[in-house]
Amino acid sequence: MSDRSAHRHPRSETLALYAAGGLDEARAVVVATHLTICDECRLEVRDWEALGGIALETVEPAPMSDNALTDFWARAEGAEPATLPASLRAANDFPLEAAQPLRRYLKNGLDGVPWKTVAPGLAQHILQAEGYRPGVLRLLKIAPGVKIPVHGHKDNEVTLILRGAYHDHLGVFQEGDFADLDEDDQHAPVAIGDEDCICLIATSAPLAFKSVVGKIVQPFIGL
Repeated sequence: MSDRSAHRHPRSETLALYAAGGLDEARAVVVATHLTICDECRLEVRDWEALGGIALETVEPAPMSDNALTDFWARAEGAEPATLPASLRAANDFPLEAAQPLRRYLKNGLDGVPWKTVAPGLAQHILQAEGYRPGVLRLLKIAPGVKIPVHGHKDNEVTLILRGAYHDHLGVFQEGDFADLDEDDQHAPVAIGDEDCICLIATSAPLAFKSVVGKIVQPFIGL
């Protein structure tokens, strides 16, 4: 069910799943990138993590195998060291594509993305991330004035605006805003302003386009 109080932020249910490690990689990347600029959502995630810690204290401990520690260190020694420095808290002018959660997927930033045109004024780029189905994490670039055909969602769709802005029935979404939509939501975003609207989108099921045009375009977009 939609939670309008979560407008421009992830729903509490989404943040709780993120804190518990219950999101697939695709949606976790979108949420984590938003968290780099949102104090409010970071605090809520910490609350969920604290609640999870309290809950763990009530769980009956399970015995570990005699070689559990040896196996852990064997796996740790074989892991590649992290090459990216920890990201700093984002200021208002912080480019979201440079945030650590997203930077590993965008080696050359947004300006170096090899866009693929899928319709007039609409281009996308698939990012390699694990999800419920192939191609669940993508960048979508919408030219000013271009409207995505009206569609619903068979499951969850999370969107983070990286550049530009769009408008739909919920209002205006600008850089850093987060749209957390489910099967109760239908919308037709239209890019506004003078620059392309670039969104980071993770979907857990194909979109449900309502118009004939949308249904025709869908196989080419892959959404």
